[in-house]
Amino acid sequence: MKANEITRLPKPKNDVRADVREVVKDLRGLPHVFARVKLSGWYFPQRALEPFMLVGEVVSQHVEISLDGQIAKAYFDEPLPRAERVSFGYGNVINWDFDVEIDPEKIPRLDRVRLPENVIDPFSPAVA
Repeated sequence: MKANEITRLPKPKNDVRADVREVVKDLRGLPHVFARVKLSGWYFPQRALEPFMLVGEVVSQHVEISLDGQIAKAYFDEPLPRAERVSFGYGNVINWDFDVEIDPEKIPRLDRVRLPENVIDPFSPAVA
């Protein structure tokens, strides 16, 4: 899915909190580094359509919603841009826009020395 294929139903929500950081997550049996955006303070219902988050023009690779619907975690495999909004939706429709700031300079980074040798790291200076 590309950003220009998404339909937006605007309705900003101000009480949502975001925690943004780099994490390692197993994907197809290999450790991968992702930028994770964890949203809380809103109800994210489970739906049949695939959930996604959008930061600027960057679409999440995968989203997990907690069983109680109180937390949504999005995993991005490309650098996040500076943004004042994170959008959340299902399929290709944005359901909610949340006024949360994303500052790439403030995202906590993993210590690359401590990562396993076989980690797939799209944010590594060697990859860029």
